[in-house]
Amino acid sequence: MKLFLKIFFVSVMIFMIYLSSCMKIKSYPPEPEVEFKEFKLIDTIDGLGNRKYAGFLTFTFVDGDGDLGFGQDSASSKAVFINKYEIINNVAHLVDLAVDYSYSIPAFSTTGNRKALKGEIVVKSLEEPYPLNSDDTIMYKFYIVDRSRNYSNTDSTGYIALIDFIER
Repeated sequence: MKLFLKIFFVSVMIFMIYLSSCMKIKSYPPEPEVEFKEFKLIDTIDGLGNRKYAGFLTFTFVDGDGDLGFGQDSASSKAVFINKYEIINNVAHLVDLAVDYSYSIPAFSTTGNRKALKGEIVVKSLEEPYPLNSDDTIMYKFYIVDRSRNYSNTDSTGYIALIDFIER
């Protein structure tokens, strides 16, 4: 009986190794892809004691060649780009911001056969003034760029009615 269990166990292990070697690694194009996940607006206080709203934009990404991020913080190393729009009469108008919404992210790298990177990025510094205007509707559009200078698709938050964030 013990010999049978040993043979059975070894057979199962060989079969599992065989199955795992047959699994195809999913491949993605070298251009990154982004997809909107969530936007939150939180009532908070800034460093000077002023009340403000802090916006948190969350999106997922896939980069097929795994070369996302630059690792240093300079104008040429920005990898995440965001534009803000005000919606007026159901038409999106680009907002001229005093502070540029572009960000560096750490350099990621992969090893072995699996080059693709998948993950989630949370941008935490999108601010809205206090008090919010209940008639305001905004939208953010965003994309990423990898080290090979491949641009992702551009995705958006869709329309965000600020009245949804006003305390009642």
